[in-house]
Amino acid sequence: MWENVKYYALAFAIILAGALVSTGFQLLEGIIPEIHPLNKLVANLSGVTFGGVIMLLGFLRDKRLDDERKRTATAEAAVKTAHAEVKTAQNEAKTAQEEAAQQRLRAERAEAELQRLLAEQDAGSIAERLRRLEELNGIADPEPDSEPRT
Repeated sequence: MWENVKYYALAFAIILAGALVSTGFQLLEGIIPEIHPLNKLVANLSGVTFGGVIMLLGFLRDKRLDDERKRTATAEAAVKTAHAEVKTAQNEAKTAQEEAAQQRLRAERAEAELQRLLAEQDAGSIAERLRRLEELNGIADPEPDSEPRT
């Protein structure tokens, strides 16, 4: 904006000078009637016309609108990038949750298998102890491949 202040100041000065000259010619018209055509010319080409042209140049050279458009475009691009990053993060989180669920399922299966094996081992151990006690007490015949214990 500050680079165009000179255009606005120049336009104001031209409008002010034109108004003063036009007023001066209007005052001179009463004294010198021959100045009437010159007064009409000055009134038609007054400072408002010239000042308006200079002000129009100032408006045309004003880059604030373009700067705001560029800033808006940059902000919109940043928003699109942020949305894409959020979507990527959401997809990654979803994938991580699915993997965690699969790991949890595998761990539960492994735990169930371990519990089953421990139960079998405990049952086999108890059965073997009972068999040994029966053998020691003479209730059951010893197995052919096992040695008698004393």
